Amino acid sequence: MTGDKEKPLVTTKQTIRTKLLSGKRAAFEEISPVTLTDIQIAKNKISKSTTTTPSPPAKKRKSEETGINRGPAPKKLYSPSPLISTDRLNAEQQRILEACLSGKNVFFTGSAGTGKSFLLKRIITALPPDVTVATASTGVAACHIGGTTLHAFAGIGDGSGTVEHLCERALKTPLVVQKWRKCKHLIIDEISMVEGSFFEKLESVARHIRKNEKPFGGIQLILCGDFLQLPPVVDKNKTMKRFCFQSPCWDKCIDLCFELKEVHRQKDQEFVSILNNIRIGRVTKEINNRLLKTATQKIEGDGILATRLCSHTNDSRMINDSKLKDLDGEEKIFSSQDSDNATTLLDIQTIAPSKLVLKIGAQVMLLKNINVNAGLVNGARGVVVKFEEGLPVVRFKNKKEYTTHSERWYVKNSNGSLLCRKQIPLNLAWAFSIHKSQGLTLDCVEMSLSKIFEAGQAYVALSRAQSLDALRVLDFDSRHVWADPHVLEFYQKFRRRLQQMEFIPLGRPLADKTNKKTKLREIIEKQLRAK
Repeated sequence: MTGDKEKPLVTTKQTIRTKLLSGKRAAFEEISPVTLTDIQIAKNKISKSTTTTPSPPAKKRKSEETGINRGPAPKKLYSPSPLISTDRLNAEQQRILEACLSGKNVFFTGSAGTGKSFLLKRIITALPPDVTVATASTGVAACHIGGTTLHAFAGIGDGSGTVEHLCERALKTPLVVQKWRKCKHLIIDEISMVEGSFFEKLESVARHIRKNEKPFGGIQLILCGDFLQLPPVVDKNKTMKRFCFQSPCWDKCIDLCFELKEVHRQKDQEFVSILNNIRIGRVTKEINNRLLKTATQKIEGDGILATRLCSHTNDSRMINDSKLKDLDGEEKIFSSQDSDNATTLLDIQTIAPSKLVLKIGAQVMLLKNINVNAGLVNGARGVVVKFEEGLPVVRFKNKKEYTTHSERWYVKNSNGSLLCRKQIPLNLAWAFSIHKSQGLTLDCVEMSLSKIFEAGQAYVALSRAQSLDALRVLDFDSRHVWADPHVLEFYQKFRRRLQQMEFIPLGRPLADKTNKKTKLREIIEKQLRAK
């Protein structure tokens, strides 16, 4: 905007605005990020009327005649994914999704098989990706939702030390500070396995780094998990808050609570009823007798043996190694292709092994959803029948054969970069640990519960089975089934709070956004009074 050097700008009668709109561009520099090619493409699209293209509106023609070229419309930085659809969400899942999109801090729970992880993936997809961080308490759970571990994101190690020390530690790493300050939506899956003291310190660190005294520094929290499943691993000799809800900041952080009740994994209502009782540590005489009967039933078929669920990881590893060694034939070794220097981390965060050794006759489990309609799903059981062109051919329990090709698993590193493992989606399945079976649905499983050492462990193992007909419990004893009393007390208060709040009516569309905000405000007020 230098004007005419020969004639000073003040001597002309034209205003600056008139000069800007006059169409004379000689004295201006092109500073738009849009290239000349992009402008030409835009001009071509706004062509004169043809038999297939309508004439431009009068307003647009007028602007073209006056020489005002506004250029193409700016692109949106973020728009919801076209994959987002509520067709497959049931009413209670849809209600939780709407609550999460309203910006409130949400905790939702539910028994095994109610679709918690499925819903969580939909929530992650619906939120803006650049300011949303998906985390989980375990590596396998983080991989399942395409996120990172909570510890990797937080940047405070295992949380040992004082809050002041942890804040200083986090502030020394610019990348950690940047992640905390950029984050607007923090998702934590398997919140039941996050230790209470760690959660409390995490909340304090978030407020300090973000310089915001709101709970978690103003970040929206979306927490998911079932406290009646596997608890946090803690040193029992120390007196500490074991569960998140025992932390004083829990009630301050959570605005809305929900519970998923519709079970999708098991269709047999008798089995669902048994699992609901086992979940809270209740074993009646009828339940005891019914589970004892499973010890003698035959669940194998077509050479596919039942997977033994073990309470200890070392036991499952020893069983698999021994059974594979007993098989005749040549070993085939499949080594994973990993991102540079990431093998150790990918071993922790993915269920796929870095080294897979197979033989013909090996009992295997599918680790990916390949074709849901054909029954080729995560947890499907099969046996290796041959090798074709170096790839294992597996016959599954539904009698279908499938040549397994390499699949990819992605996890996020602590710096936000994606790490990848490419591997055959199989693992040996003579035995599997209860801990690593979380999230799996097994169609042929047996278990020995005599070595159970944690509350909820028996429930997790039993709830992996698809039905009673696919389950064999070798030595059921009601003494192996119990629930933590602190968790039971938490769920009693939790359900009283749900009963006192007024939900959005199911099946009735909200009239408008104002009505939706009003309903959500009523829900929040009800829950706050229930506290």
